[in-house]
Amino acid sequence: MKSILIVFFASILFNSCKNRPADQIKSDNFELVELGDGIYGCIHKFGGKAICNVGIVDNGKETLIFDSFLSPDVTEELLNAVKEMGLSPVKYVVNSHFHNDHIRGNQVFSKDVKIISTRRTKELIEEEEPLQIAYEKENAPARLFYYDSLYNSFVGDKQSREYKQILMWRPYYETLSNSHIEVKTQLPNLFVDSLLNLNGPNRKIQLISKGEGHTPSDLIMYLPDDRILFTGDLIFNKCHPYVAHGNISKWKAWLDFMNSLEVSNLMPGHGQIGPKELIDKMKDYLLDLESSAEDLVKNNVPLEKPENFLIPDKYKDWWFDRFYEYNLRFAFESLNTKKTK
Repeated sequence: MKSILIVFFASILFNSCKNRPADQIKSDNFELVELGDGIYGCIHKFGGKAICNVGIVDNGKETLIFDSFLSPDVTEELLNAVKEMGLSPVKYVVNSHFHNDHIRGNQVFSKDVKIISTRRTKELIEEEEPLQIAYEKENAPARLFYYDSLYNSFVGDKQSREYKQILMWRPYYETLSNSHIEVKTQLPNLFVDSLLNLNGPNRKIQLISKGEGHTPSDLIMYLPDDRILFTGDLIFNKCHPYVAHGNISKWKAWLDFMNSLEVSNLMPGHGQIGPKELIDKMKDYLLDLESSAEDLVKNNVPLEKPENFLIPDKYKDWWFDRFYEYNLRFAFESLNTKKTK
């Protein structure tokens, strides 16, 4: 009987140590999507606190995390998922750009994990994060109260766009409301000038920077043999991008470069994983934005007329629709600046 019990408990221990497949790892914050052996996309869920998408790539020797979520708690979940799947130890974290939803999980990783960015992104994090956290401390609680009241009083179809908008913004402001307590800014300490290879026995990994685009400095991750591209916020899928921290002309050049790569699957900074055609859709958005701004400048139309901010029909079902006004203002002001020079 004793030997039977030993075998029984040994079996339980063995099974508990076996690697769990991605589809068995559940989270309220992100969906884990397998893109290949040791390659995953962690896609933000409505109602969750991930906010952005994050990539996981195991090169056969070490694991790289591409971006690190807004909430450090969700990043802890991510690390647990990496362990449960039996991937190689995490050696690198990449910050594609300086925005808070892509960098605040940095603090979760141990000191022997290298945090990679461009030098300019490191400077921007150092400059902007203290200001951003102070602003959130003062302003985020009121926005959370507003979305809390909408959430608690909502009656109707919980599959509706109206309800999903609440689920989108409520956890965002909840996370920001606690940022001044929870966030300990962890700066990058390894830098990419133009190209950094992090190859392993199982695959090639390329980190590529071409400077300004969505922000003053952006970084992408490309797996050439797997034909997979992680773009950060240079591409949004069915979401309005935030344009006002970038340069539209240089952003379009970035998209042209990405179109030159062989890509079968692409993980955007926000929205679902998709095909290479997402690159063209993002460029079309920027071109349409410029065209709308050009019409206003050409016809001397006052920007402040509310009808100027009506979202074109082809983008009306995109999320983050509040960004459209900011984007059009930015494109309009950029054109006016060029006109007066």
